Amino acid sequence: MFRGFEDAGVRWCFLRVPADLGAPAGDIDLLIGDADVGRAREVVRALGFVPVPRPGMSLHYLQYDSPTAQWLWIHMVTEMNFGPYEALRTGAEAGCLARRRWEGLVAVLAPDDAFWALLLHSIVDKGHIPPRHQTRLQELVGAARADGALARMVAGVCPPGWTPEHLMECVGRGAWTTLEEVGPPLTVAWLRHHSIGRWGLLSRRVAWAAARLRSQPRGRGISVALLGPDGAGKTTLATAIERSFVFPVRLVYMGLTGGQLPRVARLRLPGLVMLGRLCVFWARYLRAQYHQARGRLVVFDRYLYDAAVPTPTPLSWLGRLSRWVDGHACPGPDLVLLLDAPGAVMHARKGEYTPEMLEGWRQRFLALRRRVRQLEVVDATRAQSEVHADVIDRIWRRYAARWGGR
Repeated sequence: MFRGFEDAGVRWCFLRVPADLGAPAGDIDLLIGDADVGRAREVVRALGFVPVPRPGMSLHYLQYDSPTAQWLWIHMVTEMNFGPYEALRTGAEAGCLARRRWEGLVAVLAPDDAFWALLLHSIVDKGHIPPRHQTRLQELVGAARADGALARMVAGVCPPGWTPEHLMECVGRGAWTTLEEVGPPLTVAWLRHHSIGRWGLLSRRVAWAAARLRSQPRGRGISVALLGPDGAGKTTLATAIERSFVFPVRLVYMGLTGGQLPRVARLRLPGLVMLGRLCVFWARYLRAQYHQARGRLVVFDRYLYDAAVPTPTPLSWLGRLSRWVDGHACPGPDLVLLLDAPGAVMHARKGEYTPEMLEGWRQRFLALRRRVRQLEVVDATRAQSEVHADVIDRIWRRYAARWGGR
């Protein structure tokens, strides 16, 4: 990407260099020249990055590198703005790009610019200074200047009793609580300096909310169901997805037993039991819809498709009817992943049912491919790390396809 920027003549630099550029833990913040945004977008799209719908003026691009199980999130901005709804402008973009330094293929802010940009980001945007930023600020404070371009801007908006020299002195002696406390009055003074009052902030908030609403249909989360007999690894995989996925994840149990269903069974009357089960299933489904509307990935541990698999004991005609109704009670998820392994393998993992019974259930699950078009079979005989990386990649491909990527 960095070579592509240079070949395309893109003016760019890091706003904050990740602690480990080989495996960045968060997003990669880049400042891009305003006239160069189009070329920068072409470079990242050509490399397989996908645009992420987000409100605001910044651009977000995301990619999942399956071989290394690594998320790469590019956050590109053309303005160095801070504060609520990016209302506090510095106008320092062109100067910062002109003063940038090179470290191999990587362009970074000059030390003085990097110090003030990181300090403002911490106390104005975030309201706190995490340990990694504390260390970096103390590395940079020796090269920071009280009369530089950003420092002069800060001097014009400092609250009474504060100066750039005072801020630098606090960083030097590690007075982090004091610096965090000055963030709110500095923000208020800066807003007043720009003549941004309560109504100005409200208008920006309304514009931000409108942009969020416009992006919501594309930013909606995806639902994924994990299927397979006992011993396939569904619960372990669901927990791993929750820990590692780039967006917030909500786990929803959608099996045919458990939860409120035993209580419903105590109603005894067949009609009431069937109605009660439908209410439970739809409550779970609507909860999943809510989380998807909030942009979260919903992972169903099991799904109503379990009704296609025979029960360990025979059912009466009424039981078979109820099971058919269960299996068709709710619309299907966006993606269905069947964790497939031979019955003997699943028996060795859990041992609750015989290999023959598990193999029979496996074949019933595989037969769902004729009915469920969004079903994909995942080889669950591999190591957990391989299965996990494969499943994350399949989920990510669904997001990418929705957002206009691969």
